Amino acid sequence: MQVCYVPEPDIAMQSLKVSATLSSLALISDFISNATTSVGLDEHAAWQVQLAVDEAATNIIQHGYDADNPGQIELTWDVDGVNLVVTLRDFGRRFNPFDVPPPDLVSPLEERQPGGLGLYLMSRLMDDVAFSFDDVNGNLLTMTKRLRLLAGAVRVFALSGRIDAVTTAAALEPIYAAVEDGNRYVLINMAEVSFLSSSGLRALLLVRKHLLARDGELRLCSLQPQVYEVFVLTGFTQVFSLHVSQDDALAAFGQGAREP
Repeated sequence: MQVCYVPEPDIAMQSLKVSATLSSLALISDFISNATTSVGLDEHAAWQVQLAVDEAATNIIQHGYDADNPGQIELTWDVDGVNLVVTLRDFGRRFNPFDVPPPDLVSPLEERQPGGLGLYLMSRLMDDVAFSFDDVNGNLLTMTKRLRLLAGAVRVFALSGRIDAVTTAAALEPIYAAVEDGNRYVLINMAEVSFLSSSGLRALLLVRKHLLARDGELRLCSLQPQVYEVFVLTGFTQVFSLHVSQDDALAAFGQGAREP
């Protein structure tokens, strides 16, 4: 049985107020470390939250206030359902994320313009990032990290044999039915699949499309070498979440993790 984190009902919101100086980053790191430990995030997800918050706080320190007149940063963390919610509030210069151009990740390093990388990292590391501003409450950044799913939330299916133009419809029918019934998190164990054709691949793409439309996830695990090669040849290793084992895949649900 999958063992997943269930937030304790007595976890209360925690807060911290620090000076907007670089020397406060260590205090902020300890504060966030306490949050990720309290809610049971694994090492990788905890690192993601740590880096996202560090980038956000550093932006406030370096760009929100004048160096000779630093203000304060107010941080909170709380659990909302199965989400860790971290907020950073400051009363420095008004910040509009739409004024920041996306980072140049293509040009040679010596030709790239600085800026935008922190926001980019935050958006990739966290499940949701939202900014707001008003004259009374200042700049408010809210970042959300999804915790592991509740036990039983992931439906696991095992396919076997050939998945081709003849067999695909019948093989995937139970998976389609589960998605239509409202299951949003699906893991397909492909350890016993010996052959996968383009017909089977298209069907898996359709399952993934339906789940994404429902804000769900599809993960595949335990692919045999010849089946994995089909994903490599088609470039779909960058589309599907592929995992070495079923345990690895189950642990990744709800945390945005993906095998390379």
